[in-house]
Amino acid sequence: MKDLISSLKIYAVTDRYWLNGKELADDVEKAILGGATMIQLREKDLDLNSFVAEALKIKEVCKKYDIPFIINDSLEVFLAVDADGIHVGQNDMRADLVREKIGKNKILGVSAETVEEAILAEKMGADYLGVGTIFNTSTKLDAITVSKETLTNICFAVDIPVVAIGGITKDNIKELKDTFIDGISIVSAIFAEKDIISATKKLNYEVDKILFNPQKYNYFIIDYDGTLLNSLDMWADIASRYIKSKGLTPEVDLDLIVKKQTNAETAAYMKEKYFNNLEVDEVAKDIDSFIAKEYLSIKINEGVKEFLDLLKNNGKLVLFTATSYPLIEASLKNNNIFNYFEEFYTSTNFDYSKTDGTGFELLKEQNNLDLEKTLVIEDALHALVGAKLKGFNVLGIKTKKNIKDYDTIRKSCDYYIDIRKWIK
Repeated sequence: MKDLISSLKIYAVTDRYWLNGKELADDVEKAILGGATMIQLREKDLDLNSFVAEALKIKEVCKKYDIPFIINDSLEVFLAVDADGIHVGQNDMRADLVREKIGKNKILGVSAETVEEAILAEKMGADYLGVGTIFNTSTKLDAITVSKETLTNICFAVDIPVVAIGGITKDNIKELKDTFIDGISIVSAIFAEKDIISATKKLNYEVDKILFNPQKYNYFIIDYDGTLLNSLDMWADIASRYIKSKGLTPEVDLDLIVKKQTNAETAAYMKEKYFNNLEVDEVAKDIDSFIAKEYLSIKINEGVKEFLDLLKNNGKLVLFTATSYPLIEASLKNNNIFNYFEEFYTSTNFDYSKTDGTGFELLKEQNNLDLEKTLVIEDALHALVGAKLKGFNVLGIKTKKNIKDYDTIRKSCDYYIDIRKWIK
């Protein structure tokens, strides 16, 4: 969810060890003023009444700034103060039982150290995961250190936001860039600092460097099929189905062969293989006609309009797809998103490959693009690789098809998001 993801950016977890006579509520307010986006009250040694009293003070501060307020572990305190959410560890009450107690509208965070724990927590109703410990930390001396590899695997394995926890400072945040987390959870790097406001601002500055933020860019090169349009299943065996519709038997690996081809390349291939009596343009038109019958009934993915709205607020949107322009135009209009795009690069007018990056390179040259301000948005692995080869910033869009290739994908993109959860 976008609101939740935004709130998880700087997730401050309290620790009274560094108070030295100060009021915790005052330090929490300083953290919020510095940019903390969510507050968790963590108290391991207070009795119930004192915990509740402290929670009520912190809740008022969070309410003042419209910041989500989370209670660590204690369901009793959560219920007593009606907090916005609760966070539980693996050794606390089971997540599904906690969900039953708190209801569907409250935030439930769950700690995880393995992919298996993460997947189970999501199934049990978790809204987000806290994964760690990532770096050595003084606040949890017995914590197991979770590798960045495991952290990344968890981010790919679940559809809910993930925050990294443990030993994170302004100096090591950059090491988490390619893990695809949605935020960071901070304890001592905020509350142990003399100047909490300044420390939190510095953390914010570093986090902005690693999290996807459309405001960093002013030119967006966007794919259509799979990325915006829910057409992946249709394309999976479209070539074979087309050949069968002609009363012919397709070769076993036909769909794999044409998968990375442009429309013109596919038409030429099929002419040579199946239709020697036809011209290439005749084959191309017939393929388009076959595809159009199915293609124009397909809807865009959930959240696409809202996502495009966010991008449009920051810059220019252009579409770059291997599908022919007539189909693209009709589909975009059917889905009421045609006017989002200022330019269209399709197999009809720009028949260059994404796989080797030549298409992206030509776009760069023709439009005199500043690569620092340009973002390629794609779901297909071959296109992600091609764009990265040419030096582009790349946003990978999570789909049920590409998730199996996450080992390669994470090396070929700067960010990786699920549009459905990111915009909500």
